[in-house]
Amino acid sequence: MRIHGLCLVKNESDILPYFFQESLRWCDRIYVFDNGSTDATWEIVNEIAREHPAVVPALREDCPFDDSLRAKLFHRHRDDAAVGDWWCRLDADEIYIDDPRSFLARVPAHDHVVWAIHLQYYMTTADLVRFAPEDESRAPNIDRSNLPRYYAADASESRFFRHRLRLDWPANAAWPRHLGIVTPERIRLKHLQYRSPAQIQRRLDTRRQAEAHGWRHFGHSLEKTWREKIVDPSGLAFDSFDGNFEIDPKRLPRHLETPGRRALKRVMHALHVWP
Repeated sequence: MRIHGLCLVKNESDILPYFFQESLRWCDRIYVFDNGSTDATWEIVNEIAREHPAVVPALREDCPFDDSLRAKLFHRHRDDAAVGDWWCRLDADEIYIDDPRSFLARVPAHDHVVWAIHLQYYMTTADLVRFAPEDESRAPNIDRSNLPRYYAADASESRFFRHRLRLDWPANAAWPRHLGIVTPERIRLKHLQYRSPAQIQRRLDTRRQAEAHGWRHFGHSLEKTWREKIVDPSGLAFDSFDGNFEIDPKRLPRHLETPGRRALKRVMHALHVWP
C-alpha cells in the first residue's frame, strides 16, 4: 500500500518545511500544484524535492483557485498508483495527529473513503503577546515551537480515497465520480489555518482574490484585516501537546450516508457497475 498526496499550494512558505517534515513520515508521493504563489512557496517546494524525491513539483500555473484543480494532478500521475493504494487530498496547513499509514491499513476492504476530524486552530487574543509589531509584515516560519494552541473540533471532510483502475475524475469536479463507501471511523488532523498576523493577512488577501475570480466558497475568510480574525480563547480547547484532544462527536457534521444509500453503494461496487 502506498499513499499519494494531491497538494495544492499558494503562498504557504511559512509552513511548508514543517508540513513536508510531518507529511513525508507517511506519504509516499506528494504531487504539488502551485496555482500562483507570489512568495517563496515554489522555490521551497523545489528545494525540498531535491532532497526528498517523494516530493514532486508537478504543476505551476497562475490560475484562479478551484477545487477541481486536483483533477489535473490526479490525471497526470494516476499511473503511479496501483490497486490498493490510497489518494489523499493534502493541504499544506493540515498536520495529521493519527498516522495515516496505520489508520488506512485498518480500513475494511469494502470501504473506499476516509473522512477526517478537523481540529480548527485559531489566533486568539492570548496569542498576540507572541508577536512583535514587525510581525505584521512578515510571517515567521512555523515549527513545533510556535504552533497555534487553541482549537475547536467542529469540522469534518473527506480526505482519502482508494485507488481503483476505473476511477473517473471529470476535469471540472472536486472528486472522482462514485468515490465509494465511507468508512465509519474518522482520522484526526490539525488544521493550522491561522498562524501569525502576516500569514492571516496574506490568507485573507488570497481568498478575496479567489472570490473576485468566481470562487464562492471562502465566505469564512473574506474579512479585510487580520485583526478581524482574532478571537477570544474562551470556549476553545487548549492543545497541551500531550496527545489528548477534546472532541465532541455531536459538534461534527454527519459523514455517513443513510443505511439504504450505503447498501446501494455496496451492491453497485460489488457488481462492478461502479468502480
